[in-house]
Amino acid sequence: MTDDLQAALRLEVRACLKVAGLSQAEAAQTLGISTKHMSQMLTGRAPMSIAWADRITRLTGRELLIASRFGPEAPA
Repeated sequence: MTDDLQAALRLEVRACLKVAGLSQAEAAQTLGISTKHMSQMLTGRAPMSIAWADRITRLTGRELLIASRFGPEAPA
């Protein structure tokens, strides 16, 4: 997974937590992970997988959608 995608996932997850009014600690406890690991995923010190991003966003009542599209340099 690219660094850009990792950063985008972290940004989206943090925004979802904020809108839902959930703290990192509350989310971590509900998901059964340590607050340290949650913090590390949200700050980039640990990888944020798509699966974890999905679990966290679903916890906030949102759905993670990922789209892919080719830019101007699309392969032939």
